[in-house]
Amino acid sequence: MSTEWVSAGSAASESANQDPAGPASTGTAPGSRRPASPRPGIPWPVDQRSATDEPNPDDWPEPIGKPARPHWWSIQKPPPARPISPRRAYIEVLGVFLAFFAAGIVAGGETLTRRYPAPSGSWAVFTPATIGQLTMAGLAVAVTVLLSSRRGITLRTLGLGLPRRAGGGVAVAAAFRMGVWAIVALVVGAAITQALATGHLAQPVTQDNSYLMYTTASSLAAGVVEETVVLAFVVTTLRQAGRPLAEILAVAVVLRCSYHDYYGPGVVGIAVWAAIFVWLFLRTGSVIPLVVVHFLWDASIFWAQRWHWVSAVSAICAILLVAAATVSWLAEIGKRNSQGRPRSGGRSGATYTAWPFADQPQPPQPRQQRLPGELYR
Repeated sequence: MSTEWVSAGSAASESANQDPAGPASTGTAPGSRRPASPRPGIPWPVDQRSATDEPNPDDWPEPIGKPARPHWWSIQKPPPARPISPRRAYIEVLGVFLAFFAAGIVAGGETLTRRYPAPSGSWAVFTPATIGQLTMAGLAVAVTVLLSSRRGITLRTLGLGLPRRAGGGVAVAAAFRMGVWAIVALVVGAAITQALATGHLAQPVTQDNSYLMYTTASSLAAGVVEETVVLAFVVTTLRQAGRPLAEILAVAVVLRCSYHDYYGPGVVGIAVWAAIFVWLFLRTGSVIPLVVVHFLWDASIFWAQRWHWVSAVSAICAILLVAAATVSWLAEIGKRNSQGRPRSGGRSGATYTAWPFADQPQPPQPRQQRLPGELYR
């Protein structure tokens, strides 16, 4: 059965156009929620479903490769949930964002003007700070999940799930390539930021193990909180309100740049990779690979300040990952082309169907009967 759905507004307009004579004229079965199908067992088309039909969240995001999309950059359809008003969407988006990032915006401005002090302390200072960072990460997930669930958004439709394969299971190769895309975006954005930045985060004079513990926890919190709140929650909520994609992209990028204001003009580089992150999420419906990449990116920067060889290792790993992703992509293209090549016939009985659907076996055709049926063998 098709998993397509219609909004409440369109369904309401359809119900308003129905014959007012009642169930008898519309073919509505007693006690049913929509007009009875003209053929038993065959559902109505999508445009004839009523507003009471509930979309199935388990069908989103769609599996990688099915159904076929017009372009490689095509995105997922909106999450299957009832529409909300733009006013409610922006109240939730801005309220949650300010709750987690208002202090960071102020601190970033003070850092840009060189008024924010460099971090310093010991185990007694950084241990509770580490706990605070981890608590904030858990709180961000809890708040966004609870608020989204009130609007019919599940964990999967919020983006807290991995991309799926058409045959079921996790699309490991697609998730891996998504992470590599994110790394490339971060490298390009970092180059732009480094060329334009007029400020940077202050670092302590002595970086001991206590500070390293704190920065690792803050890197994990940054990956979880930023990708959950500023990406998944913002994009999903605004899409549920029916906002245009250009508006959603602009809001998500501006919010991401606002708490990176300590870079000054270098925030342009932040905008570059933030926009690519939005596209990756819209395409796959998952933020899990982005959370992992964001954490490793931030953590490797702090680790390299303590151990300089980490920078060289990170560069080598990035090159190898790009190479592996390229090989994986070419292998998948070859597999799809082999599946999409028309068959020349033969005993297999398989017929060609459009990519990315596999060839479907057809029942064997009987041989032409040249003798009477009772003598056919």
